[in-house]
Amino acid sequence: MARRSTRLASIVLAMTAVAAMLNTHAAQAADPATQRPAATGGAWWGIDTVSNVQSGNIIAQTKADLGAPQFVGRYLIYSSELSSTEAHYIHQQGVSILLIDDPSRTFTSGSTEADQAIAQAKALGVPHGVAIFRDVETSDPISATYIQTYVAAFAGSGYVAGFYENPINGAFAGAYCSLESSNPPAVRGVLLYSSEPEHTGSNPRRSARPHYGPNVPGCVNHTAAWQYLERGLFPAGTWPNVDVDELPARYSDVLW
Repeated sequence: MARRSTRLASIVLAMTAVAAMLNTHAAQAADPATQRPAATGGAWWGIDTVSNVQSGNIIAQTKADLGAPQFVGRYLIYSSELSSTEAHYIHQQGVSILLIDDPSRTFTSGSTEADQAIAQAKALGVPHGVAIFRDVETSDPISATYIQTYVAAFAGSGYVAGFYENPINGAFAGAYCSLESSNPPAVRGVLLYSSEPEHTGSNPRRSARPHYGPNVPGCVNHTAAWQYLERGLFPAGTWPNVDVDELPARYSDVLW
């Protein structure tokens, strides 16, 4: 009888401890100070631009003409580079930043160019977990070797390697899929930012955005963003100097 009472007491204590733990987790989930809010479903709508959005008043113009962006793509390395002042301004507007890297068109040293982008991100105070998308245009001579060395340089950096690319035209898709086929770990975790299909001449406003549906390379990939319309292909009219993009909410954590 005494053993049974002891056993029952132990069960009660264990159940009490579990209940306390569950209550603690529930309280943390309800407190925004202790847990980052989960991303909602659907796709985020945003813009990318080579212009300084602060000095060019780009966000205000975009809100007035196209709708409120949830993120803006800006360049870590380019002729018009993102500064800490501009980044602070963007965040003050309640807008996230998609980071783009465009150091050259030669594609001769993936490791060197990745190291430059990583160093610039660290200098700006970009937190770990954020993606950096290397710009690849259709005429660029990118190779599987460049992709492999660029991605490898990100190991241990805390940042996520990515590529802005055209999965239909140009050398990227062939180079990427060749590497993915011969050495899958070399591109594990890499994110892609597709420029196809281009919705030429369509309404660029947020209210008219298409359902998220980028073209992707014909091999295993993680396409996390889509530039569906470039400003040069907007319908006739006066528009801010931006392209328009979408990004699934599940990838919002890779934005800054």
